[in-house]
Amino acid sequence: MGCDELIGSLRKEAEAKVREIWSKAEEEAGMIRADLSQRREAMRQENSYGQSSEEVRKIQLDAETRARIIKLESADRLSMRLYSLATSCLVFLREENYGEIFGRLVHELPSCQWLGVRVNPHDSDLAKKYFPEAKITADKDIAGGLAADDGEGKAKVVNTFEKRLEKLWPQILPHLLGDISREIMDNGTPDQS
Repeated sequence: MGCDELIGSLRKEAEAKVREIWSKAEEEAGMIRADLSQRREAMRQENSYGQSSEEVRKIQLDAETRARIIKLESADRLSMRLYSLATSCLVFLREENYGEIFGRLVHELPSCQWLGVRVNPHDSDLAKKYFPEAKITADKDIAGGLAADDGEGKAKVVNTFEKRLEKLWPQILPHLLGDISREIMDNGTPDQS
């Protein structure tokens, strides 16, 4: 399977999962709305028998709170799924000019005698070029970049694709959720192209 096919497959899988999560959330919210509607009607009928408007407001507030909780839980599940998908796509950042990218990541490190360097197994030779005195450790959990330490536990820097995504995720996520919400509002489901 080539890169384009893999990306397409990951995208389709993510879109299907997004549709499933939003569908479940909408289904639950619909059930709550129906329940609220039935309760309102029952309250209207009971109100003629002396039910207070305070009790009606309490029931409405309860239903609205449950609907908000469902939406937040759905957004959280979607966030975790999107993060997982983004992490799985980091490897594709290696495809073009990776040697140059790796070099820039190395040059971002503070000046120090780095004695231990962890890198993707495919980056061992690159790491030896930049850190000839260091112990190079292959780490399959690193998609790209490096983690360096001084060997004494005083200095450690993680400059990997994963760490960069982790740091930027709080800024990226609202945009992704906003895009998905707009697509759902416009089309009823996330873009399936």
